[in-house]
Amino acid sequence: MSFKPELLAPAGNVESFFAAVENGADAVYLGLKKFSARATASNFTLGELATIVPFAHKRGVRVYVALNSQIASGELAELIDALDGLASVNPDGLIVQDAGIFHLVRRRYPGLKLHASTLAAVHNSSGVRALQGMGASRVVLARELTLEEIEKISENTRAELEIFIHGALCYSYSGLCLASSFRGGRSGLRGECVQPCRLKFRQGGKEGFFLSCGDLSGLPLVPKLKRTKVAGLKIEGRMKPASWIAGVVRAYRLVLDAESAEEEKKALADARELLTLNPSRRLSSGRLGNVGASEILTPSRSGSNGLWSATVKSVSANRVLLDIRHTVAKGDRLRPESSAGKEEEAFTVSQLFDNSGTSIPAAQAGTAAYLAVSKPLKPGEKLFKLGTKSEPPTVIWKKIKDGVHSAVVRKSPPSLRREILDEYEKSDDRGVREEEKLTVKVDSPGDLVEALQSSASMVFLSATKQNLERIAKQRFSPPQMKKLGFSLQPILLEKDVEYFSAAVAWFIKKGFLLWELNNWGHFDLVGKARGLRLFAGARLNLRNGAAFAQVFEMGCESAVLSLETTRVELEQLAEQKLRSRLAVTLYCWPPLFTSCLVPPIHMDRPFLSPRKEYYYPTTKAGRAEIYADRPLSWLEQLPILRSLGYRRFVIDAGEGPAKRPGLNEVLKGFAASRTRGGYSLFNFERRPE
Repeated sequence: MSFKPELLAPAGNVESFFAAVENGADAVYLGLKKFSARATASNFTLGELATIVPFAHKRGVRVYVALNSQIASGELAELIDALDGLASVNPDGLIVQDAGIFHLVRRRYPGLKLHASTLAAVHNSSGVRALQGMGASRVVLARELTLEEIEKISENTRAELEIFIHGALCYSYSGLCLASSFRGGRSGLRGECVQPCRLKFRQGGKEGFFLSCGDLSGLPLVPKLKRTKVAGLKIEGRMKPASWIAGVVRAYRLVLDAESAEEEKKALADARELLTLNPSRRLSSGRLGNVGASEILTPSRSGSNGLWSATVKSVSANRVLLDIRHTVAKGDRLRPESSAGKEEEAFTVSQLFDNSGTSIPAAQAGTAAYLAVSKPLKPGEKLFKLGTKSEPPTVIWKKIKDGVHSAVVRKSPPSLRREILDEYEKSDDRGVREEEKLTVKVDSPGDLVEALQSSASMVFLSATKQNLERIAKQRFSPPQMKKLGFSLQPILLEKDVEYFSAAVAWFIKKGFLLWELNNWGHFDLVGKARGLRLFAGARLNLRNGAAFAQVFEMGCESAVLSLETTRVELEQLAEQKLRSRLAVTLYCWPPLFTSCLVPPIHMDRPFLSPRKEYYYPTTKAGRAEIYADRPLSWLEQLPILRSLGYRRFVIDAGEGPAKRPGLNEVLKGFAASRTRGGYSLFNFERRPE
């Protein structure tokens, strides 16, 4: 009998949870009302979880709680309350991305098991080892990995590995997408993504959904995965209805339970038939099956989730005339999509009428029908069926509660919560005036002379293979060596780990002791050589006291705040004891999308969104990086930042589209607290949602 990986099913509401359990899931993952990276799902209260966990355990099913949102600086008190409750409910694990949760759980809630979320951007064995050292017993790998890469990572690590096997795909690497946050303040790292990659774009005379991905289906790979060391196969879909969850879980259960090759062959055929009944985007095996961008991207179609079942012909008062393409019935969940490709909030069909105004239970393909909805719809919008009617939640809750003893949700006394908060937030001594320190980052060795001659106390060069090999041949004076460091890049594939591990060790031995870390795997790469000076980069997405404490405990001298940080948070952090070790990015031009998928457009020309926003694409190391039409700049906010007590600042002149201001121009802006040309404040004036 072959090894069976755990089959994990998603649940955004109680109907989906029950469907997953009833149809053979080994585990269900779900989120609380807050701190979930699917913030728009119904999610669950701690009280509901206290009933769900014992019910699932009674059925032999594990429950994992996705506490996988990035935690803002003012949310630690609420987070502690949530962890208190979770510790008393005792789920089988927490899926997390934020370093602060790792720090809190390890020190205060050791009974809770931690699983590192895919939002932690783990795509090599170094990342797995680093997160295991932070307390993770399982790591959910990036969805951009091939089966061959996953097998190699499993050979080089000891932690349990989990991969996504079915469901929606993001265009950008999870944990590295800034598009939704940059354009509208809705952070994907906080579960609020508005899916800008699903929009229809225009480049010259060409229009298309250039960045929209189809859905993943690794079903044909399951027999092979059963012979690997992968511990868990995860279905994406906490926004999916119960009927969809039921069908997909049944399909994968069939193949997982098949014993012989002959049984697997029949199970695969039956499972494929089941999947055809579940609405989805165009399916492919994704990077898991090592297919290319042309099979994953769907530029000629919206890529909307669901079956295109109707189109809005006209709207009059509260009646909407539909052109029916596939049967629509009462109780169906429909999601509208605008002509620009934007997916709107789904709704449930409550009433249908024929041309005479008579109520009907369903409308068949090729007919016209009227829909009564309170949600505003527009002519031309397409309606995609996401699922069909399930049992009412009240009925399902009754089934769950019968014969189950709910756990008691406990909460720490205020004095203990205050003690925990004080560890991270106790006020600083504001009487000490610190020396101002500027860090400059560049992408090319050609900019080093100017950078090293500037007033910067540190200069970081992007640690690409080309740059490292070029610098290895050059000589630097002792003062330059003391000032010059390397910024490790957020993405480092498994095939390159051996090279970079050796290269980093060589440079450290030569006396280059300054390193900026932008992925958790970098901590494993640099090790703990004597004299090292480590700096946590902005790509680690740190924005709360517990997260800073984690990286300082791991040896970092300073930490750069997440680029998504708001002014409100800066004011909160200014009153805390760690403020003197925090660095603020004043200028950068980060990619909004970083993807292993190069879209079918000219990568040296801008393209335009429906909101008339320009995007600038480029390729780097075989990946696509897509930039906004303007940089982030807080140069004009310098007086405010200084008044708050911040003294560590970062200017990143390395990233950005081909045509961007040079280092000299940005340094002049720093001296004058001015930015030349258009710029964005990003989230500076926004409030954390």
